[in-house]
Amino acid sequence: MNLIRTVQHLKLLIPALLIGAGLTQSVAAASATRWYSLQQLEQGRTLFLQHCAVCHGPRAEGTSNWQQPDANGHYPPPPLNGSAHAWHHDLPLLQRTIREGGQKLGGQMPPFAQLLDAPQIDSVIAYFQSQWPDEVYQKWSGKFSAGDTLPSIDDLARLLNKKPDLAYLKQRLQGVEIGTPILSPVKQLYQIQFNDKYLYLTEDGQYAIIGEMIDLKNGANLSKQK
Repeated sequence: MNLIRTVQHLKLLIPALLIGAGLTQSVAAASATRWYSLQQLEQGRTLFLQHCAVCHGPRAEGTSNWQQPDANGHYPPPPLNGSAHAWHHDLPLLQRTIREGGQKLGGQMPPFAQLLDAPQIDSVIAYFQSQWPDEVYQKWSGKFSAGDTLPSIDDLARLLNKKPDLAYLKQRLQGVEIGTPILSPVKQLYQIQFNDKYLYLTEDGQYAIIGEMIDLKNGANLSKQK
């Protein structure tokens, strides 16, 4: 019986030891070159396991199918360990995403402003950034300049929800089914697909360009990009 209890105890202890070992390795590798301290990293691990691991996994590994939407069109929680897009966002945006959540932008992540204060949010970021390989962290740290500005989440939500005036277009294309307007890479132009063609519409709906949109400088077909 004592042997059985010992085996059961080890089954519970080993995952915690592995996480702790990974944390120690992250500290040893990054403490001299990264923005966060050992204390932030330790606090962040506790907070992440308490509030974030249920969706993003204990090592910020996310879900294996995070790039595939579910039946309702929602994407599963992505990895935060440097293998997805978290490193594309600067520190203020990471802080705001945790603080305000993503629901205003059509996501499912809830806000944590009532559960975590600013230093605690920084600690959570420290923990999942400790899972980033050095090369990913170096890309992230050199990606943003001090002059970068962060638009408010309400401004972004209004931009995403803004649609062009379709009255003139519907008048000209009577009986033709048109796709949902999508903001194109060119400001104030919306891409709309109808039949097998693309149409670009100005915000006021008065002017349209029919065909594919080409970025002449970079030689890219913007109509074929998601």
